[in-house]
Amino acid sequence: MAPVEGIPDVVPAAEAPAAEAAAAAAKAAEAAVSVEPEAAAKIVAQVKHYFSDANVRHDAYMRKGVESNDGWVTFETLSRFNRLRQLLGVPAGEEAAAAGKRRGKARPAPVAAKYVALLAEIVGGGLDAEAALEVKEDGSAVRRKAAFADSDEWFGRTVHAKGLAYGKEREGLIDDLTARFSEEGDVVLVRLRRNPRTKAFKGNVLVEFATAEQAAAAAAKSGELAFEGQTLEMALLSAYHDEKLAADEFIQPELRKPGASYPTYEEWCAAHGRDPPPPLASERERERKRKAQPEAPAEPEVVPGVLVAFSGVAGDVGVAQLREAFAALGDVRFVEHEAGAAEGIVRFKEPVAADVVEKGSVAVGDDVTLTLALVDEAAEKAFFERAHAAASARGTKRAGPGGGRGRGRGAKRARR
Repeated sequence: MAPVEGIPDVVPAAEAPAAEAAAAAAKAAEAAVSVEPEAAAKIVAQVKHYFSDANVRHDAYMRKGVESNDGWVTFETLSRFNRLRQLLGVPAGEEAAAAGKRRGKARPAPVAAKYVALLAEIVGGGLDAEAALEVKEDGSAVRRKAAFADSDEWFGRTVHAKGLAYGKEREGLIDDLTARFSEEGDVVLVRLRRNPRTKAFKGNVLVEFATAEQAAAAAAKSGELAFEGQTLEMALLSAYHDEKLAADEFIQPELRKPGASYPTYEEWCAAHGRDPPPPLASERERERKRKAQPEAPAEPEVVPGVLVAFSGVAGDVGVAQLREAFAALGDVRFVEHEAGAAEGIVRFKEPVAADVVEKGSVAVGDDVTLTLALVDEAAEKAFFERAHAAASARGTKRAGPGGGRGRGRGAKRARR
């Protein structure tokens, strides 16, 4: 029975409990996110770390956050950080779905609101009155109680350690390094050094201790201290910096002494008679450049003098044998030949068509001799149109003649 205007639809009594139960179950499933106490403690500690002097000093993103919006950083923003996503238990499927909706964005994808709410609840409940952080009244953000004030004391408390495998980065590496170096003193911050161009882990780390004395004691164990079976060479960052400076090497930004002046890499290369390597384009930059490229021209480029028509193919002669035969006459770009057909076209890399045709014929094996001819203007244009269409269909960045496999005028052709 159709609903009557002015009379609301009524759910039959037998269906009402089931509908209500389903709705309640769905609501419960949506809200049922939680973490173990151990994970909650790690979440609070991780958030404190993000806002610490040591991290803010070297983390440009967090520094911008604490120096804007009156210092408030929203829990929605924090929930995007990989470490917190892991601790919150955000399913990989949800991460992938969120990332898909934000394809092309540089920032991490947002997580579901229920995880943001869980993060706010954990942090709000985990900060005591003595904490250096405070939560906004509406529970949406957190900030430092004291404004960030930079200092150069970290330089004298930092040790440079090397000896780990290049490029061997894994999940939990910083946590494990922190635990190992904590045996030598109170660790404030561990940073992985990276190749400035490829961003690969260099196998070197910077460890900041709470005091200069602890750093000096750790550095004194160079050659003795090991991590996962690898012996580490260690030195105070100040000493490592001075050693590289004395050797006239380029000083990477993470090694630089606060307040000192250094040349850019381009300036350093110019002063040492070197050409700086070209910058590596990120995937995002490559995509931007690809999209900025002009579309392939509507009319394909016709390259004269590179095509030779042949006829007389017989037996089981195929593209491989044809290519081998023509290779004796010039560099072959590809051969267009339909399996079973008596004729075809060969394209050379250079305009040698006239010279090849002058030979009159070419032998393929002992039993087949091909007759050669120049391609007329109409056939030449049609050939390059087929090549252009094939390249465009494959989505190549630069459409043009000579692009792989194609199909001409309904016929199946093989190109090599």
